[in-house]
Amino acid sequence: MWLTVPDNPANVLWEGNLQLATEEAAKEASRAWGWFDRKSPDADEVARELPVVSIGQPEVWRLEEVYPFDLMPQVASSRASEADFYLARFSCSFRPVRKEKEVDWARFLVRLLPDKDARQPIAYDLHPHEVTHEVTRDMRVTVGPSLKFAEVEAKAGEMAFGLEYKELQPSISAAGIGESNPSWDYEQVKGVKILGSKWMHLLIKAPRGMETIRAYLDLTADIKGKGWRLPVVAIRDEDRAKAHLTVQLV
Repeated sequence: MWLTVPDNPANVLWEGNLQLATEEAAKEASRAWGWFDRKSPDADEVARELPVVSIGQPEVWRLEEVYPFDLMPQVASSRASEADFYLARFSCSFRPVRKEKEVDWARFLVRLLPDKDARQPIAYDLHPHEVTHEVTRDMRVTVGPSLKFAEVEAKAGEMAFGLEYKELQPSISAAGIGESNPSWDYEQVKGVKILGSKWMHLLIKAPRGMETIRAYLDLTADIKGKGWRLPVVAIRDEDRAKAHLTVQLV
């Protein structure tokens, strides 16, 4: 099966303005934005100054559904039969900003949760893993014999399984392989701002027979302007329970 990354998420899980991460950040924002006479700026007014972001509803496939064992290299199928593997697609989006308040850095985090029997799924591999220098278009990726993502030159129809990104923009770096908290960092580079939809793929390895896999999704960022930089979050700690960012992947 060939999976092409869409232009925009079909289903939005959460959308809203970024929020200042701490009270100290709020005080610094008041100084940076010239609100010297306001000790506690109105929350709605602050929100209008901050970028809007969204988190898409994840898509998940059992690996053998999109890449049947009998079409895999023997080494890969043997390794895949030792555990339950799932391919998960995540997305987030960054809207244009106003008054020169730009997202300079952002981190999308997936926290894989243990089940009731304390069985823990992990991130077996992530993609994109690193995009540092230039915009990459029409990137094609498959899962290789080691069950790791690998870039390929083949086109759809020439391979049993593949992913296709229409475009990947620098700078992207992923972390957390072999752990339960994989993440992707986005950093602004000269000539390329952090805007639009971002797509991420995760190969999840779970203990055999694990019936339910849940994850908590999170997004943190730094915004900057002339002479200032502030930490922001998608959801504050006190609002997480009602934000419904804990999702069932399987």
